[in-house]
Amino acid sequence: MDTMLNNMPHFLLGIGIALLIVEILLGFTTILLFTLGISFILTSGLMYFGIIDEQMLDAFIAVAVLDTIFTALLWRPMRKLQKNVDSTPVTSDLVGMTFNLESDVAPGIDGETRYSGITWKVKSAQSLKAGTEVKVVRVEVGVLFVE
Repeated sequence: MDTMLNNMPHFLLGIGIALLIVEILLGFTTILLFTLGISFILTSGLMYFGIIDEQMLDAFIAVAVLDTIFTALLWRPMRKLQKNVDSTPVTSDLVGMTFNLESDVAPGIDGETRYSGITWKVKSAQSLKAGTEVKVVRVEVGVLFVE
């Protein structure tokens, strides 16, 4: 009984399916994994039906050629899929929270505060002294905007 590692078409099929699974889990963020996965699966089929010899060099050449073709054909449609970005502002439970500043904050001078085990940068459009009670008006990754 052949195992997947001893049978080149099965091995290539396994790699192709694994690449497609990773691509799906990443949310179609990389065109390369998608085209490589399809190339491995098609090369596997070509070997299975005897169109290509079951040799490593033939497999590499077929995958490279197919991947180049698929990348050229799918580049623009896949890029269009990636351009659809949701621009709605992120809502957070932190907006509206109040706390006392641990350090001075001013435009261009960021402060820091520790909340829920995370050190956050604190930014403000106005000058605020340490100890001032502030309210969070907007949140970005790792940054609290206060007034």
